[in-house]
Amino acid sequence: MIKALIPNILTVLNLLCGCFSISFAFQFQFEAVLILVLLGVFFDYLDGVVARALNAESQFGKQLDSLSDIITSGVVPGIIVYQLFKLSGNRVTDYNLDLNLEPLIDIDLILSLSPIAFIAFLITVGSALRLAKFNTIDYTDEFEGLPTPANALFFASLPILLDNNYFIESKEYFLNNYTLILLVLSSFTLMNIPFRLFSLRISTRKYDYNIFKILLIVLSIPIILFFGIGGFCLIIILYLFLNVIRNLWYLL
Repeated sequence: MIKALIPNILTVLNLLCGCFSISFAFQFQFEAVLILVLLGVFFDYLDGVVARALNAESQFGKQLDSLSDIITSGVVPGIIVYQLFKLSGNRVTDYNLDLNLEPLIDIDLILSLSPIAFIAFLITVGSALRLAKFNTIDYTDEFEGLPTPANALFFASLPILLDNNYFIESKEYFLNNYTLILLVLSSFTLMNIPFRLFSLRISTRKYDYNIFKILLIVLSIPIILFFGIGGFCLIIILYLFLNVIRNLWYLL
């Protein structure tokens, strides 16, 4: 019983990181958001490792893990991009909602919305579809589609990278509706297409796959040293690029 509780506690910590991230995202405190997402991804990884080590894997833990992931790796990136749409200059407009169904209902609300920004929550929808599909297949040493934690890290680190001295002058080209919509649609697609991506587990059966895993780790170090924590955005792009090369390699 106690053994089963330990990985579930780690999963709940992932969930709490996601909840705290949401509050900071609405305040545009993106550094805090990224740190909490990183912690959430770490707990998400650790709960699986601990569950396997303690032989405490369960269907309850699997479902709790997905419910936590949909917050930290699904809702959080959606809110981040929603905020980026607002930062890109989209005005928030007041809409009057007058619902009068007397004598049962009489509601008069003013909703302050930026309608185009709601496109951001396609990321959340894509994450939910990705997690639901993941729960229905047997886990292997590979992923099919971009994992939701990697997707969340990309969007959580994007605002930090755009404030880096090397990108600050190009920020206006990224913070516009066309680029943000393209990123949202790309995210939705990458998470749900049958595209094979390696996990970071070191495989003893497929030694040649390990070359790309080691290359990812080695190249990630100078990226983080050069760009700081905003470099995680570039690391996810590198991860996708290495997988494209790897998949083409094995087609030859």
